[in-house]
Amino acid sequence: MTLWENLKKGLVDGLHTATDKTTEYTKIGRIKIDLLGLKKELEEKLVELGGRVYQAYDEKKEISLTSDMKIKQLLTRISELDQELKNYQKELKRIKENNGLEID
Repeated sequence: MTLWENLKKGLVDGLHTATDKTTEYTKIGRIKIDLLGLKKELEEKLVELGGRVYQAYDEKKEISLTSDMKIKQLLTRISELDQELKNYQKELKRIKENNGLEID
């Protein structure tokens, strides 16, 4: 192989590596943005649930977590958000491990 061919091969390999890493960093960035959105929604739902429970407590109402439809909906959504968060975190960990990345 000539010097020019070696140089060309090195540049092409470097370009492919840079492209692959950029793609992975982009995926990580998107996942992190999605995680932030999910965490924000989860926090909002938890605050709403807490407010609803406190209001019932303050009014001396007996409430059932499964018979109050709004509380039941909040609990269901909180559970869904929690599962989505876990799935995104697993995906983020998988991408990092597969690519040897050390990003928080």
